[in-house]
Amino acid sequence: LSSALHHFRCPLCQEMESFQAEMFRLGIKIPDRDAAWELDGSFADLYERQNSCDAGQCLCPVGREQAEENGPWRLLICSSCGSRGTHQRCSGLAEDSESWQCSDCSDTGTGE
Repeated sequence: LSSALHHFRCPLCQEMESFQAEMFRLGIKIPDRDAAWELDGSFADLYERQNSCDAGQCLCPVGREQAEENGPWRLLICSSCGSRGTHQRCSGLAEDSESWQCSDCSDTGTGE
């Protein structure tokens, strides 16, 4: 009941489609809703996107939380962890840069 239809799967192999079909065939009613742990908003913060510049010194004249679609104040999010961001100019990135990695990720050997 807590996992409901959107997360109901075989406990052994994690397969959903044929497992749910067999449960329906056997007459087991599965509520058509999201899981109970999703309904109370417990994980809502995981769906929020990074929206500020985390550079040591933010150079943006209107502040860390401001960003443009294009140009020097475009906010790039770390392509590895997604938990840090930087304005293109604050990190000295080229205008055509499409990706960036924070210092934590690039220090681990995964960075550019």
